[in-house]
Amino acid sequence: MNLSIRYGLPFVSAEIEYNGRTQKLDNVLLDTGSAGTLFQVDRLMEIDLRMEPQDLVRRIRGVGGTEFVFS
Repeated sequence: MNLSIRYGLPFVSAEIEYNGRTQKLDNVLLDTGSAGTLFQVDRLMEIDLRMEPQDLVRRIRGVGGTEFVFS
């Protein structure tokens, strides 16, 4: 794993595999205090990972604003 420190924060690259397709995500903030992991929906849709009817949609808030996420 390659770890880089920018603005005092740790960043990594991540690879997500779904149904045999792979998406590499660069500049992923490694949040060691988080209870979960969030990825941009736009990037996940590139490998056909989409929200399904049974998924839960939630609104999260942070210093950068708000986002809707699904799980």
